[in-house]
Amino acid sequence: MDLRGFWPRSTLGRTVLLLAVLLLGAQGAVYVLFHQYVLNPAAARFAEFLWQTDHALIIAGADHTPTGTLQWRPSRDLPGAPASNYFLRQSAHYLTKIAPGAALRVGDADATWMWIRGDRHQPWLGIHVSPMHFGGQGFMFMRLGVIALCTLLGAWLIVRQINRPLARLAAEAPRIGRGDMPESLKPIGGPLEVRHLEQAITSMASDLHRLHEERTLLLTGISHELRTPLSRLLLTLHLQDHDLLAEKTAMLVDVSEMDETIDKFLTLVRSGDQEKIIPVQVNDWVAAMAETARERYGLEVRVEHPGEAAVLPPLRCRPLALERVFRNLFDNTRRYGGGRLDMRIIRHPARTEICLRDHGPGVPERDIGPMNSGTLPRQSGHGSGLGLRICRRIMALHGGTLHFANAGTGGLIAHLSFPDQGD
Repeated sequence: MDLRGFWPRSTLGRTVLLLAVLLLGAQGAVYVLFHQYVLNPAAARFAEFLWQTDHALIIAGADHTPTGTLQWRPSRDLPGAPASNYFLRQSAHYLTKIAPGAALRVGDADATWMWIRGDRHQPWLGIHVSPMHFGGQGFMFMRLGVIALCTLLGAWLIVRQINRPLARLAAEAPRIGRGDMPESLKPIGGPLEVRHLEQAITSMASDLHRLHEERTLLLTGISHELRTPLSRLLLTLHLQDHDLLAEKTAMLVDVSEMDETIDKFLTLVRSGDQEKIIPVQVNDWVAAMAETARERYGLEVRVEHPGEAAVLPPLRCRPLALERVFRNLFDNTRRYGGGRLDMRIIRHPARTEICLRDHGPGVPERDIGPMNSGTLPRQSGHGSGLGLRICRRIMALHGGTLHFANAGTGGLIAHLSFPDQGD
């Protein structure tokens, strides 16, 4: 027989079932312990008290009258009936252990008369006592019903605290699967584990949303950027042989342009997050980047270091990825910045900033905001477009920021800020 068919499928059903089994087990344990260590010893002491009372009255020569609060019956009689409840049955059991032939019987259902015989040859002593109500099956079922009701209410409250945030997250799951960002998902409390799950799913949704946007950017960007050089190559291939050879240089330029475009898009996807992190000295790094700008890009570079009193902590970075940020900025300086570049290191509390200023015309003020927020879609000027997305991604990978601003005397300043990081 497969017991899995009886296992509830809902959280509420499982919780109620487990709590019911737990409470029934606890009730059973309490029942056994109570009878073993409380009720049975009390019955033994009660039996000893009854036997001593009967023995004392017989020794004292009590009047064996058949009426009054103390009544006597001959030993051959059987007054009353055997005890029907557990306590009196146990008392009768212990009474027979005290003396052979001793017995205990009750006169009515309420046990208002108890008949004691200390020995089989002694008369029965009847004692009028107050009614003794021990409850019955009705009381037991009523108690179990109250426990079951409280269990169901408690289970509902517990499961509700868990299911509410889970239901909210389940409702957002289709949007997350489509790549949408569930911005409407607000903190909803609940147990600590559920809050951690909510934070993890929200973070996962942000990552999926970012991956969805990058996939769209990658496909549309490659399609847009490669269409023009591919069209030129297609038209060139239809030329005569001598004209085709004349266009060889232009074809090589188109191929180089396509290779550079594909490399940029692949860089955007990778961003160097698999590269090993190593510590570097900021002064040494800036000096190496300045030398690269001079040799590879033909720039006129001037480096300004902080004062001798400034203590620069090591910069933990992915060298190849971070070098790509500087190379992108160097390339922009060569194209739009007049070929001159000033590099400056500034030490702030808890962070180090590297500023790169060119001496070009700058960018329109309307483009500064979109450049700093990463929303400038196309290369409409200095430091925007796909290269900007790559730079912002790599800086975020280092825990830093990239901020642009026009210089007061002309030119564009790129602020690269790196927070201090422990070992």
